[in-house]
Amino acid sequence: MAILQTGLRVNLRYATGINMYKFDYSFFLHELWVAVTYIPLTLKLSMIPMVFGLVFGTLLAILRIQKVPVLNTLIKIYILIFRSMPMVLMILILYFSFMYGFDTIAELMHLKIRSGNVPPIILAYIILSIVSVAFMTESIRTALQSVQKGQVEAAHSIGMKTSAIYRRIIIPQALPVAIPILGNTFIGLTKGTALVYMIGVTDLITGVKIEANASYRYLEAYIAIAVIYWLLCIAIEQGIRLLSHRVNAVS
Repeated sequence: MAILQTGLRVNLRYATGINMYKFDYSFFLHELWVAVTYIPLTLKLSMIPMVFGLVFGTLLAILRIQKVPVLNTLIKIYILIFRSMPMVLMILILYFSFMYGFDTIAELMHLKIRSGNVPPIILAYIILSIVSVAFMTESIRTALQSVQKGQVEAAHSIGMKTSAIYRRIIIPQALPVAIPILGNTFIGLTKGTALVYMIGVTDLITGVKIEANASYRYLEAYIAIAVIYWLLCIAIEQGIRLLSHRVNAVS
């Protein structure tokens, strides 16, 4: 009976012309290891923009809360533009804007350097940092405004300076609120690093695809990439959750 069933499957395959795809587990494991070697680069591509986002996002958030004339409007426009576009579009617009703008400025200043001399990885850090600041600003502003206004007014009434109020009252109370929100932004940045191959960076996706080009085993390659991003996001989520619990306990 088993022989008959096997024969029927073979006959069906040749009769229909269907070529059954056989998943290559050994190649998948090889691609998984190749993907692992790109984890440090992926983390750098997300962590460096994250740091820039925290620093400049905090400054812009404070300027928005203080409603500084002109600057507040410019910041709102900047945030609105970047938060309303897909990341892939933002990366491409910033990349080509830099390329054309850099060459134009270099020609006006009679410089020999051109945009092609700038390493793609540097452009990736700059572009992702600009995107990060836009998202971080609103996240941090939301956290800072979660502190009750009565506490701020009481601090002003006893003569505390604005810088001291932020340092001693607002930021310590806003931190537990900010951590989960910033964690989600960090995860979004990590997933966004998958797009930097479009500007010439040999990242996780490019490195794995290079290995797959010779054998056309793209299914194994893409699944290996997905597994690595899945594990990275889970690790980041667990780390953020642990940090949030500790900060809440201290608070």
